[in-house]
Amino acid sequence: MRRAAIGRTRIWSSLHQSARFIRYVHGHVAAANLAVSDIRVFGNAGGPLPSIPANVSASRHSDPRDATIRWARVPGAVGYNIRFGIHPDRLTLTHQLWADELGNHATLEKELRSLNAGVPYWVAVEAFDESGVSKLSPVVPIR
Repeated sequence: MRRAAIGRTRIWSSLHQSARFIRYVHGHVAAANLAVSDIRVFGNAGGPLPSIPANVSASRHSDPRDATIRWARVPGAVGYNIRFGIHPDRLTLTHQLWADELGNHATLEKELRSLNAGVPYWVAVEAFDESGVSKLSPVVPIR
């Protein structure tokens, strides 16, 4: 069993990947009633990681604050992280996208509308599924 403490609340879960339960023990809440609206449980499915996204390209629009990022679809991916930043080894900003939001095309694309004009940016894409996150694609400049 693994125990995680959140404030005065304790949550136990099995360390085995075949866990079928999570035990929640209510410790204390200052309000009169307790309401749990969502519990998120994370883990790995144990399969192979998704492939690295290929053919990543990026181009700025006529408005330099906007850019379009394109990459090849990864079979079986649940979603993608578009990581970008002002230096190739500092991709500190991320847009997370679900694969079903992007359509069924062989080449996927997303518009970024959060860039600063006159600042060079670099971008890379990684895919994720139930087994984890792929390695980062090659970093390309946004031109």
